[in-house]
Amino acid sequence: MKHIIIEEISKSYGNNEVLKNLNLEIDKGSFVTFLGPNACGKTTLLNIVSGLIKHDSGSVAINNKKPIKVGYVYQNSHKTLFPWKKVIDNIAFPLELEGLSKLKRYKKVREFLEKFEIVLPLDIYPYQLSGGQQRMVAIARSLINKPDILIMDEPFDGLDYKTRINTQNKILEMWLKLRPTILFVSHSIDEIILLSQKIVLFGKEKGNILKIIENNLPYLRNYQLMADKSFIEINKNILETFIRKEETK
Repeated sequence: MKHIIIEEISKSYGNNEVLKNLNLEIDKGSFVTFLGPNACGKTTLLNIVSGLIKHDSGSVAINNKKPIKVGYVYQNSHKTLFPWKKVIDNIAFPLELEGLSKLKRYKKVREFLEKFEIVLPLDIYPYQLSGGQQRMVAIARSLINKPDILIMDEPFDGLDYKTRINTQNKILEMWLKLRPTILFVSHSIDEIILLSQKIVLFGKEKGNILKIIENNLPYLRNYQLMADKSFIEINKNILETFIRKEETK
């Protein structure tokens, strides 16, 4: 089932045309990643889909039987945590907006963390956490009310290698159990191949899509997969697409 249908989307900021006549269809419950150079329109597209900004022309249709819920994990998501709220209240904030009582909010938070074996100190403030813990609080907050769509814009940027791997694995586990439609931006080719089902390669000019690559590697995935012939072929395909584009300029 097609969940998000994007047709002829264009967006400009003043004289700077960021997206032009972009078309894309995304299946419900799929994990889609976006890769491309800086300022090629990736974040702009995510913000249009989430409803944060308006497009100039074209249409975005989201097939949903009920009002849509969107979770968003920003590049500096740890900075979006409320410093005056304890960890448990940060995670529970979407439930608070839905009108749940404190008792029910806290129960849902604890059940969620237990389900995914996430260990976090709940009765302290975000500044008292490590960077990896802060990132996990932001991710848990984005998923606590079971969104239909989860948008992740370079969510692991700045994490050390070990923490990044652990967080990637946790995201995959959450996605496989909850099955939101995930739109994910990263500059790491290995990360994109490890996580996604579909890889969308953006060109520099006006947010044009260069290629869409179907990634059929089996889940669960781990870094041992990087030595697999299929993994290497996808990596090669991505690099060759960008290199050919540069050579044709």
